[in-house]
Amino acid sequence: MKLVFSAPKCIGCSLCLLVCSGKHTGGFSPRLARLQIQSEYGPDGLKVQAAVCEACFKCQEACPEQAIGEKEGRPFLQEELCTGCGSCVQACPTGVLRLVDEKPLLCDFCGGQPLCVAWCPHGALQWEVQ
Repeated sequence: MKLVFSAPKCIGCSLCLLVCSGKHTGGFSPRLARLQIQSEYGPDGLKVQAAVCEACFKCQEACPEQAIGEKEGRPFLQEELCTGCGSCVQACPTGVLRLVDEKPLLCDFCGGQPLCVAWCPHGALQWEVQ
């Protein structure tokens, strides 16, 4: 399974960011989402860029504390082992990982049913079977 973003379908509403942060933190803050969508309107119209987890496990390989595990083909964070060193953030090829309160915001794909996909009003996010 893979999370795929289609920029031409995105309207920049940030609903995906809000539902993600709401599920994982109980509050609605785009900076606490496990994916990143940047949108801006300019003279040429809407420009959208996204960073989503590709489950490549580079973060797991880089973690010196083995704090990132694998469950059903998806990465997960064992918070009690994480020291907040940021090695996973540096290793992430998509740049989606970032530290908040010295812990990486690691996408768990909502256990295989990503809410960002379910709530995207225009289908810009898809959950694809490989």
